[in-house]
Amino acid sequence: MEQNKIKDVRFCISTQKEVIQDKNLIFNTVKSKFLTIDRNLIVSSTISNWIRELFNEHKQVIQDEKTILVEANLPRDKYPIDEMEFEGEIYPFFKTRITVNKDHSDYAFITYIFNGGKEKFDLESLFEECIEFLKKDEEFKAHKKLKWPEGFTNKGDQRIFEGSRS
Repeated sequence: MEQNKIKDVRFCISTQKEVIQDKNLIFNTVKSKFLTIDRNLIVSSTISNWIRELFNEHKQVIQDEKTILVEANLPRDKYPIDEMEFEGEIYPFFKTRITVNKDHSDYAFITYIFNGGKEKFDLESLFEECIEFLKKDEEFKAHKKLKWPEGFTNKGDQRIFEGSRS
């Protein structure tokens, strides 16, 4: 099989990522909702649900691309490439992009793009960050003391917010 040696072949792994641009928007919204919370609810579960709802409302999905520039021996009669193995992972072929330099129209390069999948946002770490934000917030502390003068009654809430009294 005849090989075609190509310099500067661009292989790209394209991944979709869920991100939040402004976590404080979520934290402040949770705090304002907390000021109206029913005393009988499990606070940590309620906050977790609010965070999930607010995340779904405010998340953005961005495209992240990791490009690898290599010299490659490609078989002339085997285009396109079906998959790529990189750092122990196999990525399925997604599409090919050709880029032409407008200043030098005689120069163009092809990028083989492979599907890196979707990266889900870690809601658990967002929950933990929000809890830390609330623990430091004076308005939250004052409202908690007013509504639960003896502290939270739910053991899970006690462990999360008060360092476990049981």
